[in-house]
Amino acid sequence: MAQIGLFSSIAFILVTISFSFIFRKQAWKALLIGSVLTLGFFMPLTLVLFLIGSGITYLIGNKIQSSFPWIGMGIGFLIGALIAYKLRESWINHISLPLENFWEKPDIWQVMGLSFFVFNAISYLMDIKRGFVSPAESFLKLTLYLIYFPTLHAGPLHRFKYLNSQFEQAKITEKSFNHGMRLILWGLFKNFVLAQRLNQLLISLKGSEIAGWWTLLIGFVFFFYIYFSFSSFIDFFQGVSEIFNIRLKDNFQKRIYFSTNRHEFWKGWHITLNEWFRDYFFYWQIKFKFWRNKPYLLLLLTYMLIGLWHGISWQYLLWGLLNGAWILLEKVWSVHKIRQDGILKQCLGIFYQIFGCSFIALVFIYPSLGDLWDKIHVTSYFPHEIWLIQRRNIFVVFMMFLLVDFYHLWSKEERIDVFLERISPWKRRLIYVQLVLSLFIFGDFSGGLNNYYLAF
Repeated sequence: MAQIGLFSSIAFILVTISFSFIFRKQAWKALLIGSVLTLGFFMPLTLVLFLIGSGITYLIGNKIQSSFPWIGMGIGFLIGALIAYKLRESWINHISLPLENFWEKPDIWQVMGLSFFVFNAISYLMDIKRGFVSPAESFLKLTLYLIYFPTLHAGPLHRFKYLNSQFEQAKITEKSFNHGMRLILWGLFKNFVLAQRLNQLLISLKGSEIAGWWTLLIGFVFFFYIYFSFSSFIDFFQGVSEIFNIRLKDNFQKRIYFSTNRHEFWKGWHITLNEWFRDYFFYWQIKFKFWRNKPYLLLLLTYMLIGLWHGISWQYLLWGLLNGAWILLEKVWSVHKIRQDGILKQCLGIFYQIFGCSFIALVFIYPSLGDLWDKIHVTSYFPHEIWLIQRRNIFVVFMMFLLVDFYHLWSKEERIDVFLERISPWKRRLIYVQLVLSLFIFGDFSGGLNNYYLAF
């Protein structure tokens, strides 16, 4: 699956550009054909299931305002499909079929972007029920919204109204192409130079005899690996969309890795997923009398569901519970209201946030809580040979991280493609050269284009 992200993206761009010459005034049709053909070639099972799901969503959306409880049936079907897929390992083993070799192929059960598909479909149905949008004019336009290739790979989650209006005005211009290529270059740089190298360091640490509180170092490296892996895919596919003049939402605030508390962190991490749970679960439930006087309990439940979104297991449930409890404790102690106006306070806040984040990140890494406990409760030990093996890798990661952080500071609130257009041409070209040279000199291409969040 690692190489699919890069090769399929190139295929999507080429196919869509080719068909855009045929559908000059209706470029959304080229986007639909590009998505269908790309998914059909690289992930046929994904395409078949999503076309069926799109058809069911379209039919329910057109009937949702009737007295029959179509909304409940639609959401139940979508959530049920997502749960069944996340629990696939427990029921696939009980299937007995003659063609056993067929079921041994791991890719046959890989359905890319199912959670993004399901959550977008639910938001579409609930927005119709609430009167925020009208049902899609055609099955094809709804299908494009649900199977649009760039958003299936990495999100972010979008409302139907937001994307559909952009699909209607999609076109390729010199400006949109330049913006798209800048974002693609930025995403490739972050993935191959930082995410891949951090992954190599993570693998080395996990395979070592590190123990005790030194195990937090694994969580620390994992946190930064997740950030650069996921955010680089967002940048990359924002660039793919930008080529066709479609602006996907940002999913991370800049310098989110230097948050001073957990409240600030969750405001800028996986933004669209948090907004989805806020709008379609928390606000929906808080209207009921049972939850009205229990907002903190509902908030805790919301974070537990966010944990289960990553996978239906006790470890992810615990991860969500820990995050929810952390947020609630900060609310009770008003930690998020403390002004971080001094360098010392900021440094202490950053240390506090990263320490806690590294600790709960360990839940993702170890297959069971028992394994995690066995690692932590023993005498602390750090294998110094890690430094000898990984010293060049660590140096490159550190220097490239400083470079990324410098660009984040320099560009302020602007997206990198907009920032590059604003600065002078010679500075822009110098940055291009630096990114390309860093990519080819320091890039680790051994693992393909890596996106950890494809697993969810």
